[in-house]
Amino acid sequence: MIPIYLILFQAAVPEAAAAPAMPAETVAAPAPAARPAPVLLPHDTPVELMATAEVSTASALPGTVFKLRVNKPISLDGKVIVPVGTPAFGEVIAARDSGGLGKSGRMSAHLLHIQFGEARIPLEGEVQAKGTGAGSAGVAFAISLNPIALFHRGNNAKIKAGEILAGFVSKDVALDLSGATPKLAEKAAPPPAAPVAP
Repeated sequence: MIPIYLILFQAAVPEAAAAPAMPAETVAAPAPAARPAPVLLPHDTPVELMATAEVSTASALPGTVFKLRVNKPISLDGKVIVPVGTPAFGEVIAARDSGGLGKSGRMSAHLLHIQFGEARIPLEGEVQAKGTGAGSAGVAFAISLNPIALFHRGNNAKIKAGEILAGFVSKDVALDLSGATPKLAEKAAPPPAAPVAP
């Protein structure tokens, strides 16, 4: 007589062997998002800027930095890269105040850069401004009648608020626009040097 526990064991084994093995669940790791390629703003890209406040030889000295803003969007392939209103800066490099005898003031300035988020986009371009003064014949006539006319002053040279200035990007600039704040794209690491044969 076969013991009962052997009968139960033999009955359970075929059922276990017949049951299909359940595959282990595998969770696929999400593929990392592809980082957008840097945007290259080429050298000599034209830039249109607007002065946000008056700059005058009455107060400006060489080295005075003044504020501008992008007046026309900078676009590449129909896509706006740098929007209107982005701040930019210029610098006075020479300033001569107006003087006696109707002498007019003169000022020279150059463009510095656009501040686009954390990225500085370097610019090139110069501005010349000259005030208007009394004509020499009128000044000479006034002096002959009234010596006080010696103290007549010409007008100061000015860059007026709202004046449009034109410039260019001074070198190729790679911009990283993948984050919330634009910044300069990191330079790729140079390839490793090839081993030198002994």
